[in-house]
Amino acid sequence: MVLVLVSLTALADEGNKSTLNERLYRAKVRELVYRLHITEAQQKKFEPIYHSYCEEMSALWAERKRPIKPSTSTDAAAMAKRKMEMQQRAQGIRMKYIDKLATVLNADQVDRFFEVESIIQKKLKERRDQARNQ
Repeated sequence: MVLVLVSLTALADEGNKSTLNERLYRAKVRELVYRLHITEAQQKKFEPIYHSYCEEMSALWAERKRPIKPSTSTDAAAMAKRKMEMQQRAQGIRMKYIDKLATVLNADQVDRFFEVESIIQKKLKERRDQARNQ
C-alpha cells in the first residue's frame, strides 16, 4: 500500500511540474506575443518553432548540475570551461533558430526576439530566487 501511495505521489508531483512548465511556457509565449507585437497569423507559425527552441534549450540546461564550489584552481578552470562550453552550445541553438524565426517574424521582431526572451528568462530567475528565499 505504501509503495502504491509513493508511486501515486511521485506521479502527481511529475504532473504538477509538467503543468507548471506548461503554464510557464504559455506565459512566455504571451509575453513574447505582446512585446514583439506578433499577429495571430504569425503566432500560429511562431509557436511550434518557439516550442522546439524551448525544448532544445531546456535539454541543454538540464545537463548542467548545481555548481559545486571548486577546491583547486584546476577545478575552477574546468568548471569555467564547462560553463563556456554550455554557453557556446546555447549560442549554436540560437543560431539554428534565428533562420526559422525569420521565416515568421519581421525584421524588427527578429532583431528584438532574443533581447525580449532574455528579459523574460531574467524575470523567471528572479521570481524563482525569491521563492527559494522565502
